[in-house]
Amino acid sequence: MITVKQFGVTPAGEPVQQVIITNAAGHELGLISYGASWQFFREHEGTQYRDLVIGFDNLADYIEHPYYLGNAIGRVGGRIGSASFDLNGEHVEIEANENNNTLHGGSHGFADRNWHTQVLEAENAVVFSTAIASSEDHFPGNLTTTVKYTLTDDNVVEIEFTGLSDADTLYNPTSHVYMNPAGKGTDARELYLELAATKRLAMDGELIPTGEKLDVIDTPYDFTKATKIATNLDKGIDHFDDVFETITTEGTANAILSDPKSGRAIEVRTDRNGLVFFITNPVREDTDSAKWVEQHPFNAVALEAQTLSDAIHYPALGNIILPANHKQTYKTSYSFKGLK
Repeated sequence: MITVKQFGVTPAGEPVQQVIITNAAGHELGLISYGASWQFFREHEGTQYRDLVIGFDNLADYIEHPYYLGNAIGRVGGRIGSASFDLNGEHVEIEANENNNTLHGGSHGFADRNWHTQVLEAENAVVFSTAIASSEDHFPGNLTTTVKYTLTDDNVVEIEFTGLSDADTLYNPTSHVYMNPAGKGTDARELYLELAATKRLAMDGELIPTGEKLDVIDTPYDFTKATKIATNLDKGIDHFDDVFETITTEGTANAILSDPKSGRAIEVRTDRNGLVFFITNPVREDTDSAKWVEQHPFNAVALEAQTLSDAIHYPALGNIILPANHKQTYKTSYSFKGLK
């Protein structure tokens, strides 16, 4: 079942749609058209529900908040060093929106626009679509792109990005969903994480990859076995915002985020070669949550599936060039396990 209602109006006067997809078990996937964002995943138990994905209940927070909460991200997820790159023998300069670099496609990317909404009732899915002119974000090519969200009856959320450009451009989208299988308002450091990854990217002080891959085995970045996040944080790290090279094996998840106390887990599977592991507290400190923030520095985990960051400068990290008139699709799924 799919329901659609208005969630608010943008400063430009555009109505923002909220889409709620319910599966046969009664669990709900909530989405909004602003940023093609994943707003919530709710586990229903009788008349009660539990939020396992962190989101806001008003549009203003999505527009003003700096953490890209649940947003679709693009044209290029992650950072592009020096806000420039070479393509087809030409030097391209784009917007620097973080220090001297470009973060998550710049201020005219996927996260900062209201998308068109198409409901696919028979598939229990919704497709958000938008077009970005080269004159808007200064990337080459006029890009049309879609994000399709599907909720299956076995509690899998499938995300499918598709891009098409009229000129060679860059395309490396991702979802910036924040998750906590223990439920909203709990300490995410107590969660366990397992990553199919033995290497991570070395980065400079501005979190720009150097092109070097570092071994994670027997380091604080070793999540090759299910490990409590707090255990590795206690090894001299104050947070994680790191890019891991993920290994894809048929029948095996690329990442598993679990809460042993409740028995719930979220399994991530992707056709991408990178996962960004980011743990933070994505709530506004000027809200009623300020006291909770002070007492609990972390309440959610982002696992962003994408081609390894800044690959345009380091071809060995992957290919993010989208050739003109070539349709490219990427798929990632999130399986919610142990639900009531």
